[in-house]
Amino acid sequence: MIVPMYATTSAQVVTKLVEVREEGGVSALGRVLTLVIHCPPAEIEASVQSANSASMEHPCRIILVTAEDPEGPPAMDAQIRVGSDAGASEVVVLRVRGEPGEHLDAVVTPLLLPDTPVVVWWPAGRPDVPAESPLGRLAERRITDAQRSGERMAALHQLAEGYRPGDTDLAWTRLTPWRAELAAALSIPPRERVTSATVSGPAGPSTDLMAVWLGTRLGVPVRCTVSTTDYINSVALHRAGGGRLLLDKENQETGARLRITDQPDRVVALGRRSRAESLAEELRRLEPDVAYGNLVTQNLPVFLAKQAAA
Repeated sequence: MIVPMYATTSAQVVTKLVEVREEGGVSALGRVLTLVIHCPPAEIEASVQSANSASMEHPCRIILVTAEDPEGPPAMDAQIRVGSDAGASEVVVLRVRGEPGEHLDAVVTPLLLPDTPVVVWWPAGRPDVPAESPLGRLAERRITDAQRSGERMAALHQLAEGYRPGDTDLAWTRLTPWRAELAAALSIPPRERVTSATVSGPAGPSTDLMAVWLGTRLGVPVRCTVSTTDYINSVALHRAGGGRLLLDKENQETGARLRITDQPDRVVALGRRSRAESLAEELRRLEPDVAYGNLVTQNLPVFLAKQAAA
């Protein structure tokens, strides 16, 4: 069910939300967090769809807010979505116009669930320092997506310079299955020393973060090659004895082939993650991601300095 509201206020939306829940027999007590989404108008439906899918694992109140026509007269339209239009959540869509668009935290605050964590997600674009933005100050966790935040190197600089504990980025989250498979593969004999690595993927932040992570964990030089795919396609680890460990998706959707020198090939599960799956993973943890924090504050700046000097 979708309930539209025009020329409304946050207080009126709260009142109507209570009425809708009571009429439908829906309780807010099962909600485990509030997910605030800040995105451009063109991203509304895609972002709600991803958040609804993620809410099947994490029932929550979703508040999507977008600023339109900043020079126009102040006004706000809203939608309340419940039932089949809201996954395992309740969704409030706020379209803010005029001067209130500069104070989205004040617009959103009355709608936050009491005594539950707040997570803010920017599906496209991001503040320079998410934790110091008006919406970011409301949240324990802040999720961005460097893949959709502009030019590659500028996005990486934002990750390194704008990080605060509690931040994370979906460009990093998408690497979780790769990191797990590579760690497991390295435990398979022969356990020869790795001397270098090659990452094949698009010229984007996920490829760069994979290279930085491998170089940091293995202490070896890592080379990146550009593939025609829009996702990481393969990772090769070159060993001291001349052998190689290759994890290659071979353009498969759900699997990859693990090739280790002098051993039979293995097929492993390595699916391409949707945005909803990546978002759901980040909603599982509300404490800071220490591994990500160390990577972007200690290792990524070194990578960026080398790129600038090249």
